[in-house]
Amino acid sequence: MKFPKKIFWPLFVMVLALALTLVLWSGREETRSYGTMACAFENKAPSCLDTIAEWRMGLAFFDSSVAATGDTLESLKKLLWEYWNIQFAGAGNASVERASILPLEVLKNRKSGCVGLSWLALMVAEKKQIPLNAVLLPGHMFLQYGCGYGGICVNLEPNRQGFSYTDEEYREKYKSGPWTGFEFKPLSRKQVFGLAAFNMGNTYLDLDIHHALTWYRMAEEFFPEYPGIKANQTVAKSRL
Repeated sequence: MKFPKKIFWPLFVMVLALALTLVLWSGREETRSYGTMACAFENKAPSCLDTIAEWRMGLAFFDSSVAATGDTLESLKKLLWEYWNIQFAGAGNASVERASILPLEVLKNRKSGCVGLSWLALMVAEKKQIPLNAVLLPGHMFLQYGCGYGGICVNLEPNRQGFSYTDEEYREKYKSGPWTGFEFKPLSRKQVFGLAAFNMGNTYLDLDIHHALTWYRMAEEFFPEYPGIKANQTVAKSRL
C-alpha cells in the first residue's frame, strides 16, 4: 500500500516511536538495567554485552585491580581512562554525536562526551555494585562516587578523566545556566535514559526532523519533567 507523503511521515514516526517504546520499556522496572538499555538503544538483544569482548575484559581488569589494591574508586578510574583509554571527544558537536552518547559506541570508539561516559560508568557500577550516581548540571552531566551511601563523596568529571571539581566550582562554572531545578540531585535510571534520548534527538535536529521528534518522544517517556525536551520538540515541529 502506498501512502501520500504527508500521511507517510507522521505514520512512520508514530510506528517507530511505538516500536522503540515496546523495546525500551518491555519488562519490569528493576530489569531495565543500564546495560540492557544500552543494548536496546542500539536495537540489539538485551544480553548483547555478553558478546562484547572489550566489556568482559574490562570487568576482569577491574576485578583484578580491586583485588590487588583494595581501592574501588581508583580501579574504576583506571578502567575508564587507562584500560579502556576513553578520551573526551571535544567541545561542541563532537561531544553530542551518536558515537559520544551511546555507551556501546563509546566503548568501541574510545571517545565520549559526558552522557556516554557517565552511562558507561554507571553500567560498570551497576554490575559491580559501586556507589555511583550521575548528576545533572546545565547542559552537562558528571558523576558522584559514594555520595548518599555513607562513605566518602567524590565528584568525577567525565570530560577530564575523573578530575574532582567541588560542588562550589561546578556552581561557579555553570552559573549562567539555564538551571532547571534538577541539578545537584542524583539522576534516576529513567532520567539518565531520558537525557540520552534527548541528546540523540538533538543530533538529528538539523539533519532529520522526523528522527529528532521520535527521540524527543522517547525522552519525554523517560524524563517528562525536563524542560529542554518540550522546547526542542517545539523547534522541531516548527521546521516540518
